[in-house]
Amino acid sequence: MKARPSVILCTALGLLFIHPRASAHHATAVEYDISTTVAFKGVITRLDWANPHVHVTMNVKTQKDRLENWNVEFASPGGVIVAGLMKDWLKPGAEITIKGYPSRKPSKSVLAACATEVTMPDGLTVHFVVGI
Repeated sequence: MKARPSVILCTALGLLFIHPRASAHHATAVEYDISTTVAFKGVITRLDWANPHVHVTMNVKTQKDRLENWNVEFASPGGVIVAGLMKDWLKPGAEITIKGYPSRKPSKSVLAACATEVTMPDGLTVHFVVGI
């Protein structure tokens, strides 16, 4: 039996749409150094609440009063909610404390980390289960 061109075209287009999402996800240990942790406190400047991971951009003041820009990867939106955080709590202007794994590929302009723990100003601390 011969495949119809429309079936082949639909299958090919479907694979094109699936491929970018499948390749976009990564193992934590590939992107982040899971042998060490970092901790810092800063002010949220941007929240990207989307799959596969929530991302928070923060300004962190160093001990030398220098401002560092951090991109922090959280769990998925569902994972963040299950851990005990609400989207509204992570609005720009909120001050939070992060503990997590630093990026294996640090940039001079933006530092990055994968959050394993977040503490809110009221002392609420949530932990994330991070896939290795």
